[in-house]
Amino acid sequence: MGGALFSTIDGEPIKDLPVGDVMLDFRHGVVTDSLGNQTLMNTNLDYYGLTQANSIAIYASDAEAEINIGNSLTLKDHQITHQINNYGFDYVRVNIPDLSTPNDKSQLMFVASTDQILNYNFKNYAHFRDVTDTYTTTNSYATVVSHHVGGYDQFIFYIDNTGGSNAMTATVEVSNDGTNFFTLSGYVGGVNIAANDTNIFASDQQHHFYRVQLKSTSSGNHTTAKVYWNYVENL
Repeated sequence: MGGALFSTIDGEPIKDLPVGDVMLDFRHGVVTDSLGNQTLMNTNLDYYGLTQANSIAIYASDAEAEINIGNSLTLKDHQITHQINNYGFDYVRVNIPDLSTPNDKSQLMFVASTDQILNYNFKNYAHFRDVTDTYTTTNSYATVVSHHVGGYDQFIFYIDNTGGSNAMTATVEVSNDGTNFFTLSGYVGGVNIAANDTNIFASDQQHHFYRVQLKSTSSGNHTTAKVYWNYVENL
């Protein structure tokens, strides 16, 4: 008979995580983010009269996340998925780095077990997709989406002008250090996107950072926008 499995109560990833520490408390079956928001697990160690889980698979949407298993094992290995077997723990701490805009959209998924070997692998889950809140353009470029994307193989943006009458201008830029960004071919000078129209960007060029910047095409004539992103690890 297999051991107990632990995940979120609905089996879904935890979304909209802010920067800072996320605590996975398997003793009590609760996940708490840096702002105190809590997500329940499907069960807990206390229910079984146990003090430790013994294996875990964990996905963090940013490969720079630092994963601390119990008191003595720290992983910061530039991967987005991890699996640890035959190692006792009752809590896991994941530090979400401050490398993203918006900085409250990171995601986390996990499956843990009381078995020594976890016979489960969600490597095929390795994609990170979400959408910004509605953004209002200004006269100058502003970064609407920016992510450290190490560990992914494909990068997709849907840049959507949701306003009713005014155009906006978009650029897509890349960086390998997070500081010096370079505009990609096809976006030099910006691409104008008409009201209620969408620009779609897709690439498999593995830069460490991608970002989207927007501004109003005509000074003072602002519009609203959303940017959808999807980063995929091809298996």
